[in-house]
Amino acid sequence: MKLDFQIIGGGLIGLSTAYALIKRGASVRIIEAREGIALETSFANAGMVHASLADPWNGPGVGRRLLGSIFGLPSPMILRLQALPSVTTWGLKFLKHATPARHWHATKANYQLANYSVNLIQNWREELNIEDDYQGLGLLKVFRDAPTLAKASALTNKLQALGLKAEYITGEEAAVKEPCLGPVTDRLAGAIYYPEDYKADAYAFCQGLATEIKRLGGEILTGVFVKALLSERGKVIGAGADAGDLCANTTIIAAGAHSTHVLRPQGVKLALRPVKGYSLTFEDILDENQTAPKLPVVDDALHCAVTPLGKSIRIAGTAEITGYNRSMPNARLRPLLEMLRAVYPELSQNIPLEDGIAWHGFRPVSADGMPFIGHVKPGLAINTGHGHMGWTMSAGSGELLANLLLGTSTELEASAFNPSRN
Repeated sequence: MKLDFQIIGGGLIGLSTAYALIKRGASVRIIEAREGIALETSFANAGMVHASLADPWNGPGVGRRLLGSIFGLPSPMILRLQALPSVTTWGLKFLKHATPARHWHATKANYQLANYSVNLIQNWREELNIEDDYQGLGLLKVFRDAPTLAKASALTNKLQALGLKAEYITGEEAAVKEPCLGPVTDRLAGAIYYPEDYKADAYAFCQGLATEIKRLGGEILTGVFVKALLSERGKVIGAGADAGDLCANTTIIAAGAHSTHVLRPQGVKLALRPVKGYSLTFEDILDENQTAPKLPVVDDALHCAVTPLGKSIRIAGTAEITGYNRSMPNARLRPLLEMLRAVYPELSQNIPLEDGIAWHGFRPVSADGMPFIGHVKPGLAINTGHGHMGWTMSAGSGELLANLLLGTSTELEASAFNPSRN
């Protein structure tokens, strides 16, 4: 009997989709090109689950900031000149959706998916006894100037009407929740505390899902590179891989920013491009006998996230449009350490750059800021384009696609994520 589903991509989205399907009784195979699961963008991300940060990166004014970044001006997103030829069409759509109305439409849809997903992730964690350093202590977003705080507060107010829980606090109150912020309290205009967001290790969560998928009879192939999809009379029947042909009733592409490479030969053109992010992880630097950070902290002015994970601390930041460039020069990594020092000057004063474990990942960013979830043609479906919200949206996206593919009712309105949208 032919396999029901196979999924190309063994990261958070692929694993979540596989689990959502297999626990409903479907037969499932995951095909992962790397030597193990979750070694790309899911491996060393910021370590946060955060429905509060559902707004896409193409907010109003992003075009001006991207242009300035070419000339070296500070910007949360950096556009490299060499990437321009490959992002022209996507970039125009990205800017088209940067109006207030369109940005809010995407933010609203993302929040609803993220909120649904956060609850599912917690349920899966508890049901499967996944140990991923989860600590549900909330998340702090700190601001260094009043205008930016006011802008963020206006968006948070709108999301609160949809169910988001948030508290507006002073810099001094932020240091009460996270004492390690004490040395920079006088530089903070204020903060927003999101009690339902939290920190955990995404890679460990993936390992837990993979264990359960295999226990339920699922197949996980690693080190298998898909060369092309196989079609017969207009229907995708499987994938041609370096290990041979792999067939299934439905093939799902969940390969993050690399999804476009597999889909393009099938005539499926997604407005999706890679946006490179970096992280530095400093292991075993948090002494249990001293005051150590407990909460994940997002610094809006520095455009970075600092997350304690066990005895380690991770700093993640930058959004660089540079194609699939895998280089990690010190010129890109050094600013991360500088950001860490700006957030926790006492903790990080004696940490050298060389002690950090460097990582990068290609976030799959859609032009309109929302993921693509659903059928694209007979025998072919996709689940990609989650941008910086991959882990947060993973379980919800997997459940939503499973419902669509199996013809069962969905708890969410799926039209916003339809891959055929303009």
